[in-house]
Amino acid sequence: MKVTIHTLDMKDIVRNIGIFTLVIALTSCNDWLDVKPDTEEREKDLFTSYQGYKDALSGCYTLMAKRSAYGEALTMNSTECLACLWAEPDESTLPTEHFLYTHEYHNDQVRQQLSSTYQALFTVIAGANKIISHIESADSSVIRSPQARWVIRAEAYAIRAFCQFDILRLFGQMPSNPQQQVRLPYATKSSISDLPHYYDYDRYVQMLLDDLGLAESLLRKADPAVGQTLESLNFQASTTTDEDDFLTFRQMRMNYWAVQALKARIYLYIGQTSLAHDTALGVITGGDTGVAPVGLSGPTDVNLGYFALPGECLFILSNPDMINYSITLLGGDATAQIDEYSQLHITTDMLDLQLYAGQNTTSNNRYLRIWERSTANATGRQFPTIKKYYYDTRQSNSLTTLRSSLQILPLLRLSEMYLIVLETTDDLAEANSLYKTYMASHNVRVTDDFASLTDVRNEVVGEYRREFYGEGVMFFTYKRLGMADILWCNHPMTEQQYILPLPVSEYDPDE
Repeated sequence: MKVTIHTLDMKDIVRNIGIFTLVIALTSCNDWLDVKPDTEEREKDLFTSYQGYKDALSGCYTLMAKRSAYGEALTMNSTECLACLWAEPDESTLPTEHFLYTHEYHNDQVRQQLSSTYQALFTVIAGANKIISHIESADSSVIRSPQARWVIRAEAYAIRAFCQFDILRLFGQMPSNPQQQVRLPYATKSSISDLPHYYDYDRYVQMLLDDLGLAESLLRKADPAVGQTLESLNFQASTTTDEDDFLTFRQMRMNYWAVQALKARIYLYIGQTSLAHDTALGVITGGDTGVAPVGLSGPTDVNLGYFALPGECLFILSNPDMINYSITLLGGDATAQIDEYSQLHITTDMLDLQLYAGQNTTSNNRYLRIWERSTANATGRQFPTIKKYYYDTRQSNSLTTLRSSLQILPLLRLSEMYLIVLETTDDLAEANSLYKTYMASHNVRVTDDFASLTDVRNEVVGEYRREFYGEGVMFFTYKRLGMADILWCNHPMTEQQYILPLPVSEYDPDE
């Protein structure tokens, strides 16, 4: 089928991203869009050194953390509005959020937002493709270490797969029982003369898994995260006198365990539940490496004020500018007055009577610490706000703490691996054991076992909603489950609401 929305042409995207991504590693964030006539020379210079390749990868991660991508739209804002997780935004003060919430995709502001996110993802993908195209033919004198070469190549493939998967989750067909078939572009080149081909769902998914399979095979033999904890590598990064922390601070890159976690997420989405279970369980235990990469970190992180739970993250992005807009958007500061018309929030009833209905809230550290329940408007009415991206800027924190624990966007966490195993296991004893461990990290002691696997799976849906607030997870959970009725949505969800329209006016060159 052909989908047309008259906003942005794919040829323009390809032309722009083929140029812009190269410039970001060489210029400041204020002038990276200033296209210079010597772009080809810049590209040539960029990939003549090991440092150039590292800069190009850093540019990809920086772009991923932009507000139009995972810095806001795909975490705390657009995707959460699609999932109706916030109180319904006011149409006059938050029109884009309002129309995303009501799933009215033909609104001009929604089209612009979707277009911006679509372009942001393909910009990252183009940067990854540039790295891939150069490193596969790079002379050994440029990158002398085989380990570094393998890691760079693997990260580029993994970044591409990460972003292409979210193109599928946003704009692709329903993963189960689809009535509408959707072909999507999968970009493997970044030349302005090579428009990406469009693929049907099965072929697209296979390309995702092929990219991750290659990344996995390279990282298995080269990533220091195999056989060491991510925390130990972070410690090495913070104490080493070596300026090159490329192979130490692995949490901030698509490391081996992040690739495994992404595979588990994809397997779950496409209905390969056995593979999802085994892959997620391998991340939890460390599989045959003998060393689990991270552990559940709730009590430790929460007590330190690290509300995004960095200790259990398998992949994070760092964005030092995020605090400048996250407080304005989401609140989180107990001393600040909330404006319920211009900020994303929930009501006390939503929090107490629905989100945490039937839950033990007397000790649950998510309820007690990650939600700021005392924020109020000008009349004193309380509106809970999420503290996941909030920290007190008046406090003194080291650069390492800011970078790795406070200014972060959690994109893959161990908690998700636990929920994947709980949802996909056919062993009730395993489910009960893992659930108790999982809830212990919430400071909740579970004494009663689940009576059936159906009960487990019903609980998991609610736990996804509670655990990943502001992380862009729930809309995709609803979509893969094909749920017609979702909490706080005032209309049934159908394919029309779950499949976002492609924000480009173009034709499928393969049709």
